[in-house]
Amino acid sequence: MNHWLKEIIDWSEVWSLLIPLGVLLWVKKIPADARPVAIYVCIALLLNFLQDYFWKKRLVFSFSSTPGDNIIFYNIHSIIRFILFSWFFINIKQPFLYSFKKILLVAFIIISQVNFIFFERITSFSSRMLGLEAGGILFFCLLYYVNLLMQEDTSVDKKDATFWLVTGISIYTVISFPLFLFYKTLSLKFQDFAIGIWDLHNVAYCLLCIFIARYFYAVSH
Repeated sequence: MNHWLKEIIDWSEVWSLLIPLGVLLWVKKIPADARPVAIYVCIALLLNFLQDYFWKKRLVFSFSSTPGDNIIFYNIHSIIRFILFSWFFINIKQPFLYSFKKILLVAFIIISQVNFIFFERITSFSSRMLGLEAGGILFFCLLYYVNLLMQEDTSVDKKDATFWLVTGISIYTVISFPLFLFYKTLSLKFQDFAIGIWDLHNVAYCLLCIFIARYFYAVSH
């Protein structure tokens, strides 16, 4: 693969976030329902930059002996992504299983804390938690579509804006869920294949960022 093309793909989790961030700065004002997504974009940009910078520069944490070990950023990112996207889905206030969404959010926070305190180190890739995060967010997406089908009267403008975002999140989680769930096993048995297939995740993440950008534009009009 061409060196520059590889660099573009390797850094795609960083530069792709500049697309929705640019739209966010351009539209300036967004409704309160969109704030969790805006916060996510800003935090994700910082975490993704750190994870790629540590990997590329082969930096070593004091608690790790492996150069370029950036797994802690993925685990932190996963927890934050679930919290903020859950907050977004709760803000929509669709009636079907509304309270259950809050219960699911609290349950995920508790499970993630228990997992990283007693079962896994936060510095090791957690297929268990990343898979749970992607599956949980995909469940939120399915609930959104069910609510949409059950509603007799919806606001066309708001539905259109939210629909773009949920579609992007759905595509990302459908692709990333099996990757997260089996990546640790693949990396142990087929390391080169696991590294190569992560590019599929990066492509899905770029698509997610494009849909987030579309959401920011639509929700501001």
